[in-house]
Amino acid sequence: MSNQIYNARHHTLILLKDFLGFLQQGFPFNQDPMPSDEQSFVDQLQHLITDMENQAPQAAFNGQDWLNRLFRNFPTLAPHLGREVLWYFGGDALHFMPDEEIAKFQLLEDALHEGGEDFDYMATKIAIFSK
Repeated sequence: MSNQIYNARHHTLILLKDFLGFLQQGFPFNQDPMPSDEQSFVDQLQHLITDMENQAPQAAFNGQDWLNRLFRNFPTLAPHLGREVLWYFGGDALHFMPDEEIAKFQLLEDALHEGGEDFDYMATKIAIFSK
């Protein structure tokens, strides 16, 4: 089986789209009409996804803003979002990660840069995070 080269932006997009799907299945995000704060939150996430798909330069800042809003307004939803999203956007988002987790993501990123063509992201991630 050949390994595909890991693409952090693509992986983050998948995680954000999965999270959007998760949101839309649960109350109050599945209501029609949706409460205004929740609708605004979903709209912001959809805009972020579009920015990332278009490789818009403001996507990084919009991602940090959206993550701050997630942890501030909807903290019970945060555990359902892949942690790689916080690492990808960095900045203020790293305040929501413990130091040990940041250190593990740094090890994973270092391994990614040193790994070359045959680097297996998932196997390396499992090895680092299972310690």
